[in-house]
Amino acid sequence: MAAALSIASQDRLCAWAAALGAATILVCVLGELAGPVRLPAEHDHDHGAGAPVQYFTPPAKPASPSPAIAEASPQVPTASPEVVAATAPLAVVPVTAMPALVPVTALRPVKSAAAPRAALSAPPSAERFVPDMPGDFPDPPYPRWARQQGVQGRLLVLVDVAASGAPSSVAVRESSGHPSLDQHAIDWLRQQWTWAPGAPRRFLVPLIFELQ
Repeated sequence: MAAALSIASQDRLCAWAAALGAATILVCVLGELAGPVRLPAEHDHDHGAGAPVQYFTPPAKPASPSPAIAEASPQVPTASPEVVAATAPLAVVPVTAMPALVPVTALRPVKSAAAPRAALSAPPSAERFVPDMPGDFPDPPYPRWARQQGVQGRLLVLVDVAASGAPSSVAVRESSGHPSLDQHAIDWLRQQWTWAPGAPRRFLVPLIFELQ
């Protein structure tokens, strides 16, 4: 028990000594930072009125050489001159209006017959058709759909007639403006019209579809 108390006493003494040493070091450091310290006035009275007053001056601390810092001058980037590409002026091309295209209606090819080639030679010119020619020429009926839609028109049909009197080729020379009406007229002439037998002929047949 006595040994334990002795060890505890030694530990307390060591702790007090360490605290006292730390306090002493702290006072020295503060003294160096604060500069000269004047002793309190009570000490002057203790040593007598005529005793000179002494001031504690800490020793001068040699200044540590500071490394030379080279001031880096900022480098200003040199702006490169802007290169402007020269653009050649565009040539102005005058716009020429295109001529209007005229639709061309191709004639149907002449169908070959059993007769010799010499007999199928077409006449050099076309005759104007007249209804009193010998043959059978019934009027084409007005299409029902054309009546319902109010479609009207005039067309000119070129008909090649074989030696037998039957149409060998039927084609539109001038359209009515309605392809369906043109086709109706061509089919009717090819199937229903016949001329009197004779030499090959060619006729221009005008047809009028007009609502009454």
